[in-house]
Amino acid sequence: MAEKQIEIELKLRIDPKHVSRLKQAPVLREVKEGRRLLTTHLVSIYHDTPKLSLARKGLALRVRKKGTKGWEQTVKASNGMREALPERHEWNVELPDGVLDLDKFTDEDVVALLDKHAKKKKIDRIFETDLKRSAVDLTYRDAIMELAIDQGVVRTAEKESPLSEVELELKEGHPAALFDLALELQRTVPLFLSLRSKASRGRALYLNEVPGFYKAAPGGLDAGMSAETAFRAVLAQGLRMILGNEVCVREDLHIEGCHQMRVGMRRLRVAFNLFKKNLPQGEAVLIRRLLKQCTKALDGLRDWDVFLNETLPMVEERFPDHPGIADLRKAAAKQREAALATAREMLESFEYQQLLLLLGAWSSYSRWASGADASQMKAMSASVTKLAEPLLSRAYKRLTKRGSDVGSLTVPQLHALRLDVKQMRYGSDFFGEVYDGKPAKKFRKELATLQEILGWLNDVAVAEARLMALKPQLSKDGMVAIGLISGWFGARADHRLQGLDQAWKKFEKQKLFWK
Repeated sequence: MAEKQIEIELKLRIDPKHVSRLKQAPVLREVKEGRRLLTTHLVSIYHDTPKLSLARKGLALRVRKKGTKGWEQTVKASNGMREALPERHEWNVELPDGVLDLDKFTDEDVVALLDKHAKKKKIDRIFETDLKRSAVDLTYRDAIMELAIDQGVVRTAEKESPLSEVELELKEGHPAALFDLALELQRTVPLFLSLRSKASRGRALYLNEVPGFYKAAPGGLDAGMSAETAFRAVLAQGLRMILGNEVCVREDLHIEGCHQMRVGMRRLRVAFNLFKKNLPQGEAVLIRRLLKQCTKALDGLRDWDVFLNETLPMVEERFPDHPGIADLRKAAAKQREAALATAREMLESFEYQQLLLLLGAWSSYSRWASGADASQMKAMSASVTKLAEPLLSRAYKRLTKRGSDVGSLTVPQLHALRLDVKQMRYGSDFFGEVYDGKPAKKFRKELATLQEILGWLNDVAVAEARLMALKPQLSKDGMVAIGLISGWFGARADHRLQGLDQAWKKFEKQKLFWK
Protein backbone atom coordinates (compact mmCIF):
# COMPACT_ATOMS: atom_id res chain seq x y z
CA MET A 1 0.00 0.00 0.00
CA ALA A 2 1.28 3.46 -0.94
CA GLU A 3 2.06 5.74 1.97
CA LYS A 4 0.00 8.64 0.53
CA GLN A 5 -3.56 8.24 -0.77
CA ILE A 6 -6.70 10.31 -1.29
CA GLU A 7 -9.75 8.98 0.52
CA ILE A 8 -13.27 9.65 -0.81
CA GLU A 9 -16.05 7.96 1.12
CA LEU A 10 -19.76 8.15 1.73
CA LYS A 11 -20.92 7.52 5.31
CA LEU A 12 -24.36 6.16 6.18
CA ARG A 13 -25.92 5.55 9.56
CA ILE A 14 -27.70 2.20 10.03
CA ASP A 15 -29.64 0.67 12.91
CA PRO A 16 -27.86 -2.55 14.03
CA LYS A 17 -31.11 -4.50 13.67
CA HIS A 18 -31.01 -3.92 9.89
CA VAL A 19 -27.42 -5.06 9.27
CA SER A 20 -28.19 -8.70 8.48
CA ARG A 21 -30.84 -7.63 5.95
CA LEU A 22 -28.39 -5.20 4.35
CA LYS A 23 -25.91 -8.02 3.79
CA GLN A 24 -28.62 -9.89 1.86
CA ALA A 25 -29.67 -6.91 -0.27
CA PRO A 26 -30.41 -8.03 -3.87
CA VAL A 27 -28.15 -5.37 -5.40
CA LEU A 28 -25.19 -6.60 -3.32
CA ARG A 29 -25.67 -10.15 -4.53
CA GLU A 30 -25.38 -8.81 -8.07
CA VAL A 31 -22.25 -6.67 -7.62
CA LYS A 32 -20.19 -8.74 -5.18
CA GLU A 33 -19.36 -11.09 -8.06
CA GLY A 34 -18.91 -14.07 -5.78
CA ARG A 35 -16.83 -12.21 -3.19
CA ARG A 36 -17.69 -12.66 0.47
CA LEU A 37 -17.89 -10.07 3.20
CA LEU A 38 -14.80 -10.55 5.36
CA THR A 39 -15.04 -9.55 9.02
CA THR A 40 -12.08 -8.03 10.86
CA HIS A 41 -11.70 -6.78 14.42
CA LEU A 42 -10.38 -3.20 14.28
CA VAL A 43 -9.10 -1.27 17.27
CA SER A 44 -8.18 2.31 16.37
CA ILE A 45 -6.48 4.60 18.89
CA TYR A 46 -6.71 8.32 18.11
CA HIS A 47 -4.07 10.74 19.38
CA ASP A 48 -4.01 14.50 19.75
CA THR A 49 -2.87 17.19 22.16
CA PRO A 50 -4.99 17.50 25.34
CA LYS A 51 -6.68 20.57 23.80
CA LEU A 52 -7.17 18.83 20.41
CA SER A 53 -5.00 21.29 18.52
CA LEU A 54 -4.38 18.79 15.67
CA ALA A 55 -8.10 18.34 15.09
CA ARG A 56 -8.54 22.12 14.93
CA LYS A 57 -6.03 22.12 12.07
CA GLY A 58 -7.99 19.44 10.21
CA LEU A 59 -5.65 16.59 11.16
CA ALA A 60 -6.49 13.15 12.57
CA LEU A 61 -3.73 10.93 13.96
CA ARG A 62 -4.53 7.24 14.43
CA VAL A 63 -2.88 3.93 15.30
CA ARG A 64 -4.91 0.87 14.25
CA LYS A 65 -4.70 -2.85 14.90
CA LYS A 66 -6.19 -4.81 12.01
CA GLY A 67 -7.11 -8.20 13.40
CA THR A 68 -4.01 -10.43 13.24
CA LYS A 69 -2.34 -8.35 10.50
CA GLY A 70 -0.43 -6.07 12.82
CA TRP A 71 -0.48 -2.34 13.40
CA GLU A 72 -0.80 0.62 11.06
CA GLN A 73 -0.26 4.33 11.70
CA THR A 74 -2.33 6.91 9.82
CA VAL A 75 -2.54 10.67 9.38
CA LYS A 76 -5.60 12.17 7.69
CA ALA A 77 -5.80 15.77 6.51
CA SER A 78 -8.85 17.51 5.09
CA ASN A 79 -8.54 18.20 1.36
CA GLY A 80 -11.73 20.18 0.93
CA MET A 81 -15.35 19.12 1.27
CA ARG A 82 -17.73 17.89 -1.37
CA GLU A 83 -20.16 18.17 1.52
CA ALA A 84 -21.48 14.60 1.73
CA LEU A 85 -18.18 13.21 0.41
CA PRO A 86 -15.26 14.19 2.63
CA GLU A 87 -12.10 14.16 0.53
CA ARG A 88 -8.97 13.69 2.60
CA HIS A 89 -5.30 13.10 2.09
CA GLU A 90 -4.31 9.98 3.96
CA TRP A 91 -0.86 8.64 4.86
CA ASN A 92 -0.37 5.09 6.15
CA VAL A 93 2.74 3.31 7.41
CA GLU A 94 3.14 -0.03 9.14
CA LEU A 95 4.19 -0.24 12.79
CA PRO A 96 5.89 -3.17 14.49
CA ASP A 97 3.74 -2.54 17.59
CA GLY A 98 1.01 -0.17 18.70
CA VAL A 99 3.33 2.60 19.86
CA LEU A 100 2.91 5.91 18.05
CA ASP A 101 6.06 6.89 16.13
CA LEU A 102 5.74 9.95 13.91
CA ASP A 103 9.29 9.47 12.59
CA LYS A 104 8.03 6.47 10.61
CA PHE A 105 6.48 8.77 8.02
CA THR A 106 8.73 9.66 5.09
CA ASP A 107 6.44 11.46 2.62
CA GLU A 108 7.49 15.12 2.41
CA ASP A 109 3.94 16.50 2.68
CA VAL A 110 3.00 14.68 5.88
CA VAL A 111 6.41 15.31 7.43
CA ALA A 112 5.90 19.03 6.82
CA LEU A 113 2.41 18.91 8.35
CA LEU A 114 3.62 17.08 11.44
CA ASP A 115 6.64 19.35 11.85
CA LYS A 116 4.35 22.37 11.73
CA HIS A 117 1.52 21.18 13.95
CA ALA A 118 2.77 18.29 16.13
CA LYS A 119 6.48 18.77 16.68
CA LYS A 120 7.47 19.43 20.31
CA LYS A 121 3.84 19.09 21.44
CA LYS A 122 2.51 16.64 23.95
CA ILE A 123 0.57 14.00 22.02
CA ASP A 124 -1.75 11.83 24.09
CA ARG A 125 -4.12 8.95 23.52
CA ILE A 126 -7.53 10.69 23.40
CA PHE A 127 -10.11 8.04 22.47
CA GLU A 128 -10.46 4.77 20.58
CA THR A 129 -12.91 2.91 18.39
CA ASP A 130 -13.41 -0.81 18.89
CA LEU A 131 -15.45 -2.42 16.15
CA LYS A 132 -16.02 -5.33 13.83
CA ARG A 133 -15.79 -4.42 10.16
CA SER A 134 -17.42 -6.56 7.49
CA ALA A 135 -16.03 -5.43 4.14
CA VAL A 136 -16.03 -6.41 0.48
CA ASP A 137 -14.83 -4.82 -2.77
CA LEU A 138 -17.53 -4.14 -5.36
CA THR A 139 -17.69 -3.20 -9.00
CA TYR A 140 -20.71 -1.02 -9.61
CA ARG A 141 -21.46 1.03 -12.74
CA ASP A 142 -17.84 1.21 -13.89
CA ALA A 143 -16.64 2.17 -10.41
CA ILE A 144 -14.68 0.13 -7.90
CA MET A 145 -15.46 0.70 -4.26
CA GLU A 146 -15.24 -0.92 -0.86
CA LEU A 147 -18.39 -1.48 1.17
CA ALA A 148 -17.67 -1.64 4.90
CA ILE A 149 -20.18 -2.25 7.70
CA ASP A 150 -18.83 -1.07 11.05
CA GLN A 151 -20.38 -2.21 14.34
CA GLY A 152 -18.87 -1.32 17.70
CA VAL A 153 -18.20 1.54 20.09
CA VAL A 154 -16.34 4.81 20.42
CA ARG A 155 -14.82 5.13 23.90
CA THR A 156 -12.77 7.43 26.05
CA ALA A 157 -11.20 6.58 29.39
CA GLU A 158 -14.52 7.29 31.12
CA LYS A 159 -17.39 6.43 28.77
CA GLU A 160 -18.40 4.95 25.46
CA SER A 161 -21.01 5.40 22.74
CA PRO A 162 -22.34 2.82 20.24
CA LEU A 163 -21.37 3.10 16.59
CA SER A 164 -23.17 1.54 13.63
CA GLU A 165 -22.48 2.75 10.12
CA VAL A 166 -21.87 1.82 6.52
CA GLU A 167 -19.01 3.28 4.50
CA LEU A 168 -18.73 3.27 0.71
CA GLU A 169 -15.16 4.19 -0.21
CA LEU A 170 -14.35 5.00 -3.82
CA LYS A 171 -11.30 3.24 -5.25
CA GLU A 172 -11.78 4.02 -8.96
CA GLY A 173 -14.48 5.81 -10.92
CA HIS A 174 -16.95 8.63 -10.39
CA PRO A 175 -18.51 9.57 -7.02
CA ALA A 176 -21.97 9.25 -8.61
CA ALA A 177 -21.66 5.48 -8.25
CA LEU A 178 -21.46 5.78 -4.44
CA PHE A 179 -24.76 7.63 -4.25
CA ASP A 180 -26.47 5.45 -6.84
CA LEU A 181 -25.58 2.30 -4.91
CA ALA A 182 -26.62 3.90 -1.60
CA LEU A 183 -29.99 4.87 -3.08
CA GLU A 184 -30.49 1.29 -4.26
CA LEU A 185 -29.51 -0.14 -0.87
CA GLN A 186 -31.89 2.30 0.76
CA ARG A 187 -34.78 0.47 -0.87
CA THR A 188 -33.87 -2.63 1.15
CA VAL A 189 -32.99 -1.13 4.54
CA PRO A 190 -33.16 2.32 6.17
CA LEU A 191 -29.87 4.18 5.59
CA PHE A 192 -29.26 7.77 6.68
CA LEU A 193 -26.61 10.08 5.28
CA SER A 194 -24.04 11.06 7.91
CA LEU A 195 -21.47 13.86 7.80
CA ARG A 196 -19.78 12.79 11.06
CA SER A 197 -16.50 10.92 11.01
CA LYS A 198 -15.48 8.50 13.74
CA ALA A 199 -12.87 11.04 14.81
CA SER A 200 -15.49 13.77 15.27
CA ARG A 201 -17.64 11.39 17.33
CA GLY A 202 -14.68 10.53 19.53
CA ARG A 203 -13.72 14.16 20.05
CA ALA A 204 -17.30 15.06 21.04
CA LEU A 205 -17.28 12.22 23.57
CA TYR A 206 -13.87 13.32 24.91
CA LEU A 207 -15.05 16.93 25.30
CA ASN A 208 -18.38 15.81 26.77
CA GLU A 209 -20.17 17.98 24.22
CA VAL A 210 -23.93 18.35 24.53
CA PRO A 211 -25.63 18.53 21.11
CA GLY A 212 -26.96 21.99 20.35
CA PHE A 213 -28.81 23.63 17.50
CA TYR A 214 -27.00 24.74 14.34
CA LYS A 215 -27.62 28.06 12.57
CA ALA A 216 -26.67 28.84 8.99
CA ALA A 217 -23.04 29.83 8.53
CA PRO A 218 -21.91 31.95 5.53
CA GLY A 219 -22.02 29.90 2.35
CA GLY A 220 -18.57 31.04 1.22
CA LEU A 221 -19.73 32.44 -2.13
CA ASP A 222 -17.57 34.86 -4.08
CA ALA A 223 -17.83 36.69 -7.39
CA GLY A 224 -15.32 34.37 -9.07
CA MET A 225 -17.54 31.32 -8.68
CA SER A 226 -19.64 29.78 -11.40
CA ALA A 227 -23.40 29.66 -10.86
CA GLU A 228 -23.17 25.88 -10.47
CA THR A 229 -20.52 26.11 -7.74
CA ALA A 230 -22.59 28.71 -5.91
CA PHE A 231 -25.74 26.58 -6.23
CA ARG A 232 -23.97 23.56 -4.81
CA ALA A 233 -22.59 25.66 -1.94
CA VAL A 234 -26.11 26.80 -1.10
CA LEU A 235 -27.32 23.18 -1.13
CA ALA A 236 -24.41 22.17 1.12
CA GLN A 237 -25.31 24.90 3.59
CA GLY A 238 -28.93 23.73 3.70
CA LEU A 239 -27.89 20.11 4.16
CA ARG A 240 -25.69 21.09 7.11
CA MET A 241 -28.65 22.90 8.67
CA ILE A 242 -30.84 19.81 8.34
CA LEU A 243 -28.33 17.31 9.69
CA GLY A 244 -26.92 19.71 12.26
CA ASN A 245 -30.34 20.10 13.89
CA GLU A 246 -31.78 16.63 13.41
CA VAL A 247 -30.60 15.43 16.84
CA CYS A 248 -32.51 18.27 18.54
CA VAL A 249 -35.76 16.98 17.08
CA ARG A 250 -34.93 13.32 17.44
CA GLU A 251 -34.05 13.69 21.14
CA ASP A 252 -36.21 16.77 21.86
CA LEU A 253 -33.17 18.70 23.08
CA HIS A 254 -33.77 22.30 22.07
CA ILE A 255 -36.80 23.92 20.43
CA GLU A 256 -34.53 26.11 18.29
CA GLY A 257 -33.27 22.95 16.59
CA CYS A 258 -36.67 22.25 15.04
CA HIS A 259 -36.88 25.88 13.89
CA GLN A 260 -33.41 25.84 12.30
CA MET A 261 -33.99 22.45 10.66
CA ARG A 262 -37.19 23.82 9.15
CA VAL A 263 -35.39 26.99 8.06
CA GLY A 264 -32.75 24.84 6.34
CA MET A 265 -35.43 22.98 4.39
CA ARG A 266 -37.20 26.20 3.47
CA ARG A 267 -33.98 27.82 2.30
CA LEU A 268 -33.42 24.83 0.05
CA ARG A 269 -36.93 25.12 -1.35
CA VAL A 270 -36.21 28.76 -2.16
CA ALA A 271 -32.90 27.82 -3.79
CA PHE A 272 -34.60 25.27 -6.05
CA ASN A 273 -37.31 27.79 -6.93
CA LEU A 274 -34.78 30.51 -7.75
CA PHE A 275 -32.74 28.18 -9.98
CA LYS A 276 -35.82 26.41 -11.37
CA LYS A 277 -35.44 27.57 -14.98
CA ASN A 278 -31.79 26.50 -15.04
CA LEU A 279 -32.38 22.96 -13.76
CA PRO A 280 -33.78 20.02 -15.73
CA GLN A 281 -37.00 18.43 -14.51
CA GLY A 282 -36.88 14.98 -12.94
CA GLU A 283 -34.86 14.76 -9.76
CA ALA A 284 -35.17 18.49 -9.06
CA VAL A 285 -38.96 18.11 -8.98
CA LEU A 286 -38.62 15.09 -6.69
CA ILE A 287 -36.32 16.98 -4.28
CA ARG A 288 -38.73 19.92 -4.12
CA ARG A 289 -41.59 17.53 -3.33
CA LEU A 290 -39.57 15.76 -0.63
CA LEU A 291 -38.54 19.08 0.92
CA LYS A 292 -42.15 20.23 1.07
CA GLN A 293 -43.29 16.92 2.57
CA CYS A 294 -40.57 16.82 5.23
CA THR A 295 -41.00 20.49 6.14
CA LYS A 296 -44.73 19.98 6.62
CA ALA A 297 -44.02 17.21 9.15
CA LEU A 298 -42.18 19.78 11.30
CA ASP A 299 -44.85 22.48 11.07
CA GLY A 300 -46.98 21.28 13.98
CA LEU A 301 -44.03 20.95 16.33
CA ARG A 302 -42.79 24.43 15.50
CA ASP A 303 -46.28 25.96 15.83
CA TRP A 304 -46.84 24.50 19.30
CA ASP A 305 -43.30 25.42 20.38
CA VAL A 306 -43.98 29.05 19.44
CA PHE A 307 -47.33 29.00 21.23
CA LEU A 308 -46.05 27.36 24.42
CA ASN A 309 -42.72 29.20 24.70
CA GLU A 310 -43.41 32.62 23.17
CA THR A 311 -47.10 33.41 22.83
CA LEU A 312 -48.51 31.85 26.00
CA PRO A 313 -45.90 33.37 28.38
CA MET A 314 -46.87 36.85 27.15
CA VAL A 315 -50.54 36.05 27.75
CA GLU A 316 -49.75 34.61 31.20
CA GLU A 317 -47.96 37.81 32.09
CA ARG A 318 -50.99 39.85 31.02
CA PHE A 319 -53.50 37.58 32.81
CA PRO A 320 -51.42 35.99 35.62
CA ASP A 321 -54.26 34.60 37.72
CA HIS A 322 -56.68 33.39 35.08
CA PRO A 323 -57.63 29.74 35.84
CA GLY A 324 -58.11 28.82 32.18
CA ILE A 325 -54.51 29.54 31.13
CA ALA A 326 -53.13 26.46 32.94
CA ASP A 327 -55.86 24.36 31.35
CA LEU A 328 -54.88 25.75 27.97
CA ARG A 329 -51.17 25.06 28.52
CA LYS A 330 -51.88 21.46 29.51
CA ALA A 331 -53.98 20.83 26.40
CA ALA A 332 -51.39 22.52 24.15
CA ALA A 333 -48.61 20.42 25.68
CA LYS A 334 -50.51 17.25 24.70
CA GLN A 335 -50.81 18.54 21.14
CA ARG A 336 -47.09 19.24 21.11
CA GLU A 337 -46.35 15.65 22.11
CA ALA A 338 -48.41 14.43 19.15
CA ALA A 339 -46.62 16.88 16.83
CA LEU A 340 -43.24 15.69 18.13
CA ALA A 341 -44.24 12.10 17.35
CA THR A 342 -45.16 13.18 13.79
CA ALA A 343 -41.78 14.90 13.35
CA ARG A 344 -39.90 11.87 14.63
CA GLU A 345 -41.88 9.61 12.31
CA MET A 346 -40.76 11.79 9.41
CA LEU A 347 -37.12 11.43 10.51
CA GLU A 348 -37.45 7.64 10.17
CA SER A 349 -39.27 7.76 6.83
CA PHE A 350 -37.97 6.56 3.49
CA GLU A 351 -38.71 10.01 2.05
CA TYR A 352 -36.37 11.69 4.53
CA GLN A 353 -33.61 9.15 3.92
CA GLN A 354 -33.97 9.66 0.16
CA LEU A 355 -33.95 13.45 0.54
CA LEU A 356 -30.68 13.41 2.47
CA LEU A 357 -28.89 11.24 -0.08
CA LEU A 358 -30.15 13.27 -3.04
CA LEU A 359 -29.09 16.54 -1.40
CA GLY A 360 -25.74 14.96 -0.61
CA ALA A 361 -25.32 13.95 -4.23
CA TRP A 362 -26.41 17.30 -5.65
CA SER A 363 -24.07 19.22 -3.35
CA SER A 364 -21.11 16.89 -3.97
CA TYR A 365 -20.88 16.78 -7.78
CA SER A 366 -22.74 17.93 -10.93
CA ARG A 367 -25.67 15.53 -10.59
CA TRP A 368 -28.05 18.35 -11.52
CA ALA A 369 -26.63 18.32 -15.09
CA SER A 370 -28.19 14.95 -15.98
CA GLY A 371 -30.81 15.86 -18.58
CA ALA A 372 -29.89 19.56 -18.73
CA ASP A 373 -30.18 21.28 -22.11
CA ALA A 374 -27.57 23.52 -23.72
CA SER A 375 -29.06 26.77 -22.38
CA GLN A 376 -29.17 25.40 -18.83
CA MET A 377 -25.59 24.19 -19.03
CA LYS A 378 -24.52 27.62 -20.32
CA ALA A 379 -26.39 29.48 -17.57
CA MET A 380 -24.93 27.32 -14.79
CA SER A 381 -21.39 27.62 -16.14
CA ALA A 382 -21.59 31.43 -16.21
CA SER A 383 -20.40 33.54 -13.29
CA VAL A 384 -22.64 33.61 -10.26
CA THR A 385 -23.15 37.37 -10.58
CA LYS A 386 -24.43 36.99 -14.15
CA LEU A 387 -27.06 34.52 -12.97
CA ALA A 388 -27.86 36.20 -9.65
CA GLU A 389 -28.93 39.53 -11.16
CA PRO A 390 -31.97 38.26 -13.11
CA LEU A 391 -32.93 35.85 -10.31
CA LEU A 392 -32.94 38.64 -7.71
CA SER A 393 -34.63 41.09 -10.08
CA ARG A 394 -37.49 38.66 -10.74
CA ALA A 395 -37.94 38.01 -7.02
CA TYR A 396 -37.90 41.77 -6.30
CA LYS A 397 -40.43 42.53 -9.05
CA ARG A 398 -42.82 39.88 -7.77
CA LEU A 399 -42.45 41.11 -4.17
CA THR A 400 -42.97 44.82 -4.90
CA LYS A 401 -45.96 44.10 -7.12
CA ARG A 402 -47.68 42.13 -4.36
CA GLY A 403 -46.80 44.65 -1.64
CA SER A 404 -47.60 47.83 -3.61
CA ASP A 405 -50.63 48.55 -1.38
CA VAL A 406 -49.54 46.69 1.74
CA GLY A 407 -52.01 48.44 4.04
CA SER A 408 -55.06 46.98 2.30
CA LEU A 409 -53.96 43.35 2.02
CA THR A 410 -56.19 40.60 3.37
CA VAL A 411 -54.92 37.81 5.64
CA PRO A 412 -54.37 35.38 2.70
CA GLN A 413 -52.63 38.16 0.74
CA LEU A 414 -50.37 38.93 3.72
CA HIS A 415 -49.46 35.24 3.85
CA ALA A 416 -48.54 35.31 0.14
CA LEU A 417 -46.52 38.49 0.73
CA ARG A 418 -44.67 36.77 3.59
CA LEU A 419 -43.64 33.94 1.25
CA ASP A 420 -42.36 36.45 -1.33
CA VAL A 421 -40.42 38.32 1.40
CA LYS A 422 -38.92 35.03 2.53
CA GLN A 423 -37.82 34.16 -1.01
CA MET A 424 -36.29 37.61 -1.43
CA ARG A 425 -34.61 37.38 1.98
CA TYR A 426 -33.06 33.96 1.38
CA GLY A 427 -32.03 34.92 -2.15
CA SER A 428 -30.32 38.00 -0.72
CA ASP A 429 -28.64 35.85 1.92
CA PHE A 430 -27.38 33.43 -0.74
CA PHE A 431 -25.96 36.02 -3.13
CA GLY A 432 -25.24 38.94 -0.80
CA GLU A 433 -21.71 37.67 -0.18
CA VAL A 434 -20.69 38.25 -3.82
CA TYR A 435 -21.66 41.93 -3.83
CA ASP A 436 -20.52 45.04 -1.97
CA GLY A 437 -21.16 44.44 1.73
CA LYS A 438 -22.92 47.57 3.02
CA PRO A 439 -25.82 47.89 0.51
CA ALA A 440 -26.48 44.13 0.70
CA LYS A 441 -26.48 44.17 4.52
CA LYS A 442 -28.81 47.19 4.64
CA PHE A 443 -31.17 45.58 2.12
CA ARG A 444 -31.25 42.33 4.09
CA LYS A 445 -31.78 44.20 7.36
CA GLU A 446 -34.94 45.89 6.10
CA LEU A 447 -36.13 42.59 4.61
CA ALA A 448 -35.58 40.90 7.96
CA THR A 449 -37.78 43.55 9.64
CA LEU A 450 -40.56 42.88 7.14
CA GLN A 451 -40.16 39.14 7.60
CA GLU A 452 -40.33 39.45 11.39
CA ILE A 453 -43.59 41.45 11.28
CA LEU A 454 -45.22 39.20 8.68
CA GLY A 455 -43.98 36.13 10.55
CA TRP A 456 -45.60 37.36 13.77
CA LEU A 457 -48.90 37.99 11.98
CA ASN A 458 -48.71 34.50 10.51
CA ASP A 459 -47.96 33.04 13.95
CA VAL A 460 -51.14 34.72 15.20
CA ALA A 461 -53.22 33.22 12.41
CA VAL A 462 -51.68 29.79 12.96
CA ALA A 463 -52.08 29.98 16.76
CA GLU A 464 -55.76 30.86 16.46
CA ALA A 465 -56.31 27.92 14.11
CA ARG A 466 -54.43 25.60 16.47
CA LEU A 467 -56.44 26.89 19.44
CA MET A 468 -59.65 25.85 17.75
CA ALA A 469 -58.36 22.26 17.79
CA LEU A 470 -58.09 22.45 21.59
CA LYS A 471 -61.72 23.31 22.25
CA PRO A 472 -62.96 19.71 22.82
CA GLN A 473 -60.30 19.24 25.54
CA LEU A 474 -60.95 22.45 27.48
CA SER A 475 -63.01 23.36 30.50
CA LYS A 476 -65.23 26.45 30.57
CA ASP A 477 -62.31 28.42 32.00
CA GLY A 478 -60.12 27.21 29.16
CA MET A 479 -62.71 28.35 26.60
CA VAL A 480 -62.78 31.78 28.22
CA ALA A 481 -58.96 31.87 28.01
CA ILE A 482 -59.18 31.29 24.26
CA GLY A 483 -61.41 34.37 24.03
CA LEU A 484 -58.94 36.44 26.03
CA ILE A 485 -56.06 35.34 23.80
CA SER A 486 -58.02 36.12 20.64
CA GLY A 487 -58.71 39.62 21.91
CA TRP A 488 -55.09 40.10 22.90
CA PHE A 489 -54.00 38.88 19.45
CA GLY A 490 -56.34 41.34 17.78
CA ALA A 491 -54.98 44.33 19.68
CA ARG A 492 -51.38 43.34 19.00
CA ALA A 493 -52.11 42.63 15.32
CA ASP A 494 -53.48 46.15 14.78
CA HIS A 495 -50.26 47.59 16.21
CA ARG A 496 -48.11 45.31 14.07
CA LEU A 497 -50.01 46.20 10.90
CA GLN A 498 -49.17 49.85 11.47
CA GLY A 499 -45.51 48.90 11.81
CA LEU A 500 -45.75 46.88 8.59
CA ASP A 501 -46.67 49.95 6.56
CA GLN A 502 -43.67 51.86 7.93
CA ALA A 503 -41.33 48.89 7.37
CA TRP A 504 -42.49 48.56 3.77
CA LYS A 505 -41.80 52.23 3.04
CA LYS A 506 -38.25 51.87 4.43
CA PHE A 507 -37.70 48.74 2.36
CA GLU A 508 -38.83 50.41 -0.87
CA LYS A 509 -36.14 53.08 -0.41
CA GLN A 510 -33.31 50.54 -0.33
CA LYS A 511 -30.72 50.42 -3.07
CA LEU A 512 -30.79 47.22 -5.13
CA PHE A 513 -27.35 45.91 -4.27
CA TRP A 514 -27.12 43.68 -7.35
CA LYS A 515 -27.67 46.52 -9.85
